[in-house]
Amino acid sequence: MTRHLLANVAIPPALSDLAPATDGWCHADVVIEADKIAAVTQTGVEDYGDLPCHDAKGSILTSAFVDCHTHLDKAHVAAFHEFPVGDLLSAIDAMAVYKQSWTKQSLANRVEFSLRSAYAYGVRAMRSHVDFSLENAPFIWEVMTAAQTQWRGRIDLQFSPLAGIPNYEDPSFVAAVSAAAAQQGCLGVFLLNQPNMEDLLRPVFALASANGWDLDFHVDEGTDPNLIGLAAVANVTRETGFNGTVLCGHCVSLSSYPNAQRTQTIAAAKEAGLHFVSLPLSNLYLQSRDPNAPPVLRGMAPVAQLAQNGLTVSLGADNVRDAFCAFGDFDPLAVLGIGAQVAHLNEPPRDWMPLITTNPAKTMSLEWDGVLRTGAPADLVLLAARNSGEFNMRNTAQRRVMRQGRWIDAAPPSFSDLTIDGAYDAN
Repeated sequence: MTRHLLANVAIPPALSDLAPATDGWCHADVVIEADKIAAVTQTGVEDYGDLPCHDAKGSILTSAFVDCHTHLDKAHVAAFHEFPVGDLLSAIDAMAVYKQSWTKQSLANRVEFSLRSAYAYGVRAMRSHVDFSLENAPFIWEVMTAAQTQWRGRIDLQFSPLAGIPNYEDPSFVAAVSAAAAQQGCLGVFLLNQPNMEDLLRPVFALASANGWDLDFHVDEGTDPNLIGLAAVANVTRETGFNGTVLCGHCVSLSSYPNAQRTQTIAAAKEAGLHFVSLPLSNLYLQSRDPNAPPVLRGMAPVAQLAQNGLTVSLGADNVRDAFCAFGDFDPLAVLGIGAQVAHLNEPPRDWMPLITTNPAKTMSLEWDGVLRTGAPADLVLLAARNSGEFNMRNTAQRRVMRQGRWIDAAPPSFSDLTIDGAYDAN
């Protein structure tokens, strides 16, 4: 079927060039030809004759999803190792120990399982951080870049080599990480309340600027209001006139600031042109964890306030079933459903669909911005829900995924497929 009609769909207004109806949705008929969208018209306006037609009966249609912050290298290690439940630094230490047991095959199996899940859920592009150090086994980067090649055209992968900012004071490390970043066009930095942060940041910005790379920060990953790395990133971005995209992930402490400080920091971030990604599952799981007290402060960046101030903000899966988070499955709809509730995003949810579509596409500088228009790729997700209320009830229950103009017959892989060197360990 090279040309067919997807009739009577409801498109979120941010994902369409059509004028929304009085209910806020763009009601449309979408013509698919080969692997492209051939036309998008208001429902019932055009007569498409005997064109083969699927009547969506008012169901929500979005572009395929984008996730700009994941950790594919760590995903699903909890299937094979029992991690102590603790705080951020405990999780970092636990992962460092377990990484010593990785093999090329076990890593490849976990990455493949993760990508099969994401593809079935409708993900078309993803950026993953990959922990980087001089002590890393050389096969780690080899496995990740092999997956990038193998999955091209299904999930377009970007990788960001990630290390704590003190590492950038070591010339040997800088040479090694630069070789990796040169392949990907992006440099990842973990920033957590180090002294003299702006002094540490300037050489990193200079390195990225000289090579035309984007910067992707883990910053202020905690509820402590004394974490002020975001302000340092904003200051150095403005000071250096950096032209690349600067993405700031986590930014949890921003919600703990006094109102005046939060307002000032958001204004500085806007002036610097920073992008944001909030990671609700892992930050809710890890932040302010105390075995002797209930969680009073919760780990969530102020998504609504960032968006209201005109900043580009996304939601990401972050860590999936590892020492940092026991939950997740690389399903952006699940992340959106939880994130919208925890971040107190106002109704209706149709207005928050850019958090997992057009916004991360902009951050990742993807060729397609995710708007459903003539000539765009026919990479789509059709939900069972027909309106905001139904989406709130069953936001992950049913969907059909179209890739390159064809419905795919894909389901998340069986857990029995998740093996380590050919053997399954049911931790």
